[in-house]
Amino acid sequence: MQKNPKMNIDSSTKTDLFDRYLDGKLSGEEEARLGEWLIEADQNYREFKAYLSQSKHFQSHTSETNHLWNAIRDKTVARKRDLVKISGLPAWLKVAALLVVAMTAGFYIHSVVATKPVTQASMNEIIVPKGQTAQLILSDGTNVYLNSGSQFKYPAGFSGRDRRVSLTGEAFFDVAKNESSPFIISTSRFNVTVTGTSFNLSAYAEDNENSLTLHSGTVVVDQGEKEYTIKPGEKYTLAGLTGVAEIRETDLLRSVLWKEGIVVIDNLDLGEIAKILERRFNTRITIINEDYKKIRYAGQFKPRETLKDILELIRRSSPVKFTYKINESETEIIIQ
Repeated sequence: MQKNPKMNIDSSTKTDLFDRYLDGKLSGEEEARLGEWLIEADQNYREFKAYLSQSKHFQSHTSETNHLWNAIRDKTVARKRDLVKISGLPAWLKVAALLVVAMTAGFYIHSVVATKPVTQASMNEIIVPKGQTAQLILSDGTNVYLNSGSQFKYPAGFSGRDRRVSLTGEAFFDVAKNESSPFIISTSRFNVTVTGTSFNLSAYAEDNENSLTLHSGTVVVDQGEKEYTIKPGEKYTLAGLTGVAEIRETDLLRSVLWKEGIVVIDNLDLGEIAKILERRFNTRITIINEDYKKIRYAGQFKPRETLKDILELIRRSSPVKFTYKINESETEIIIQ
């Protein structure tokens, strides 16, 4: 089978492609060309990453970011798996969509992938793999930080009287202010309406409790039959089983520690903790004894603490000294 010839792109052309990518001005042909060039050689990734790190649109990246970049790159080159799934986009954009994942965890994405005019009905979907996080800036300037295992749907461009997106998972939103066009987030249990504010929203479908912690501005939560207005410093929680909502004052810092890689456990039972660890470490945890799932814990764990470290700390503090087994690849844990 004959290999495709290597692409020859001179320095000035590359710089122009990089700049136009950051500004969201690449044509479809140019977007595809850049995507093909990136997966052609490791050096191309390094060159592109180095250029992005010097841009005003991106944060400086840490060693952890470099490690994650390499891991994602290797998966992309080896299997070209859909780490990001895009719906409603032409085929040439799906190659470029992989760049969104490649630039997560430590980078800001300046513009959405689509460069052609689209209607608000044309929705993109980002699925953040377990064990990873993502950041992006929407077309209106809204910043979105996505936690692991999250699914986020958004239009390539906003039009109409409101700005609608949907979330399954956890995200911190810093919404661009526009009083004439409310920003509306749909989740499986309630809707959130704002005009310009910042808040943390946890809406994993599998969690017993969903919540919203407001940092600034005002938020209206619509449960269907009831509406709640949340003020800065307050946390709204909704119990999935009972449908009971509660609003209380809270520690704002704790709500966003996940962005720094810190695992926060706030009076959660072992069953809920297992879900958090599964998303954080991309593993599956089975708890044999149902009674163990009801034991509650509180605490927080630092970014460099391993899965085994965390399980051991929980075991030591537990009133019931359970045991656990971890397979060699740490993809399966049994607690009994």
